[in-house]
Amino acid sequence: MHDIASQYPQSTSTVINLEHGYFGAMALPVQTAFEDAVRHANAHLSPFVRGEFTARHVDILRTRLAELINAEPHEILLTRSGTESMQVLIGQYVPLQRGDVVLWSNLDYPAMRDSMAWLEQRRGVTPLALRFELPISQEQLLEQYQDAIRSTPKLKLMLLSQVYPCNGQQVPVREIVAFAREHGVDVLVDSAHALGQLPVDVQQMNVDFAGFNLHKWIGGPPGLGFVFIRAAQLQKIEPHMGDKDYPVTDIRCRLHAGMPPLGAILATPAALDLHATLGGTEAKQARLAELREYWISRVAHLPGLRLLSPRAAEHGTALAAFTIDGMSARALQQALLQRFNIFTVERNVGDTNVVRATVALTTTTEELDQLVTGLTALAQEAYEDISKAMDSAAMPSSRPR
Repeated sequence: MHDIASQYPQSTSTVINLEHGYFGAMALPVQTAFEDAVRHANAHLSPFVRGEFTARHVDILRTRLAELINAEPHEILLTRSGTESMQVLIGQYVPLQRGDVVLWSNLDYPAMRDSMAWLEQRRGVTPLALRFELPISQEQLLEQYQDAIRSTPKLKLMLLSQVYPCNGQQVPVREIVAFAREHGVDVLVDSAHALGQLPVDVQQMNVDFAGFNLHKWIGGPPGLGFVFIRAAQLQKIEPHMGDKDYPVTDIRCRLHAGMPPLGAILATPAALDLHATLGGTEAKQARLAELREYWISRVAHLPGLRLLSPRAAEHGTALAAFTIDGMSARALQQALLQRFNIFTVERNVGDTNVVRATVALTTTTEELDQLVTGLTALAQEAYEDISKAMDSAAMPSSRPR
């Protein structure tokens, strides 16, 4: 890859950010394009937005996004985030009848789990949440999804993450989607953490519905995402609140966005250009895997530290989750921040929480050394505390009987 650091603004923060999973920094060319776009829109106002912007820039971007995932431009709907993208697919999916079953897992994004559960009120369906225990292998994932699909006759719709946001684990999407299709089940794929760091080819994966954002691994400005709906399946997603700006055969009536995110739409082509210049998904994936391995290999053996992400790089991503025995996720996250100046994030996996650390292309080995130092100290302290407690519990009472 090109000199990565020179492409990005230098952070003035004293905190080491290892929570790049939320959104990534715009590279300098993207930031410049974004600032120019805001100035241009602010100067030209409605004549620009109702003219050249819609007729040219939006269509160009839809074409480029279609090329990115091997789809057609008319199968692309712009949204404001990955969350909104998935809510379009979940909330507007119409072929559900009372008594049908919808399925998701505790490892999916919390807001999407909530949206799937809400279908019980909206459509009268029966919710079914799979409970996975971390760590879990790819083979176990596939087997448990297949068992659930096979044993649930009224299952009609399921949510499936391409990458679990809690621990960065890659999911065998192609195999699960193929098995679901054999049983008449539609799958809504959440690719929020995949696009830009993993290959995304909707033809190769044979998916019909998928939601994306552009502010994580593509590096676009916050405020823009998109939906893919295979043209032959468009009728399964109803128009947004009766929208009539476009005919029912046009994907654009599936979200009435109102005022579009002008700056993000105009600047995202610069992010796509830089993505290609840096070597595209393949180069990013290799760089992120190298950084992930650098720190994980140094802490995986620590007593009491539980790595909850796949150890093998080919099944993991830039995101990795862990806990330490004897510490809550909140206590661990706060200790890393307050004692070692490292910002991570606590993520929910159903009945419990974990801590997630996420590297970026610009993460340095010095920053990861600090993470290793922090986790080593905290794991050792927790181990000693547990050992003392066990020794104390095992000691005979000195009180007379």
